[in-house]
Amino acid sequence: MSNFRIKGILDKIKTDGKTRFILIAVCVILLIILLGINFFPKNNEKTVSADSVAEYIETVEQKLEKLLNKVDGAGKVSVAINVESGMETVLAMTTTTKETSAGREIVSTPVLVNGKTVVLKEVYPKICGVLIVAEGAEKLSVYNKIQQATLSLLDVKASQIEILAMK
Repeated sequence: MSNFRIKGILDKIKTDGKTRFILIAVCVILLIILLGINFFPKNNEKTVSADSVAEYIETVEQKLEKLLNKVDGAGKVSVAINVESGMETVLAMTTTTKETSAGREIVSTPVLVNGKTVVLKEVYPKICGVLIVAEGAEKLSVYNKIQQATLSLLDVKASQIEILAMK
């Protein structure tokens, strides 16, 4: 009895253009859904991108700006930070040594747990320059306080900090 139903459905698809169009549309929609599931990262997966580096820089700038605004005599302060590169991800690796005719060959492969690579740590980008514009920066004492606070908070050299007076 089920063979007759399937044959009847197939005959209807062959002869009825509207039914064929609906079937094709449903197949295309299912294909799009399946491709979307595979190509777009899930919310629980971490993706390191330029956006995460920009968020990191913005957070550091805001924190430094907020603290420097509290320095006696500094007045209003604006901060801009420049970094050398992007975020670096350090993966757990296994190393094996193989003997070949050409000598020893060392092969490193990432460690997988449940099909995902194991991340040991994420290294934030190194700060290579800091620009600070402050209302009170024309006073040497305020300039020195701002510079010392920045040196204490960030792992940079004094030559990487530029402090300017706000107009």
